[in-house]
Amino acid sequence: MKLKKGPVTELKESLEKTKAEVKTHYENYLRALAEFENFRRRKEKEIEEFRCFANENLMFELIPVLENFERALAYKDVTKDSENLKNGLEIAYRQMKTTLAKFGLKEYSCLGQEFDPKTCEAISFIETEENPKNVIVQELSKGYEYQNRVIQPARVIVAKPKSEKDLSQHETEKKSQVEEQDKGV
Repeated sequence: MKLKKGPVTELKESLEKTKAEVKTHYENYLRALAEFENFRRRKEKEIEEFRCFANENLMFELIPVLENFERALAYKDVTKDSENLKNGLEIAYRQMKTTLAKFGLKEYSCLGQEFDPKTCEAISFIETEENPKNVIVQELSKGYEYQNRVIQPARVIVAKPKSEKDLSQHETEKKSQVEEQDKGV
C-alpha cells in the first residue's frame, strides 16, 4: 500500500531537492572560480617569463657584434694603422645592421620627400627658393621602424618658402645688380 503524500510533504521534498541542486551548483561555481584564478596566475607568470626572455635571441645574436667592436677597439692600442681599425669598425657596423634587420628593425630615409609628421620630426626649417615647400632638404638622422611601427622618426630639416620681405629685398638686390651691370656696359 502506497501512502499518498500531501502538498506540504511534496513541497518539503521539492525544497530539499532544490537545496541539494543549489549546493551542487554553488560548489561547481567555487571550483570554476578557483580554476580560473589559477589559470590567471599561471598566464601572468608565463607573460612575465616571456618578457624576461623575449629578447634572449636578439642578445645572443648581438654578442658577436659586441666582441667584434671590442677587438677593433683593442686593436687601436696595438697599432697606429687607422685603415685596419676603420675596416674592423665597418665590419662590426655591417654585422650590427644585419642582425637588427634580421629581428625586424628597418631603417628609412626621407630625404627629398615631402614632410610627413608620422615618419619625421622637423628639427628646423630653412628658407629657400630652390626646393618646394615642405620638402625635406637635409636629414640629421635616419628613421627606424619595427613591426611596421615607427620607433624613432627621422630627424630632418624642412624647406619653407622665403618670406615676402626677403623676396622683395632679394628682387631689389637683383635689380640693383642688373643696373650696375648696365652702367658698366
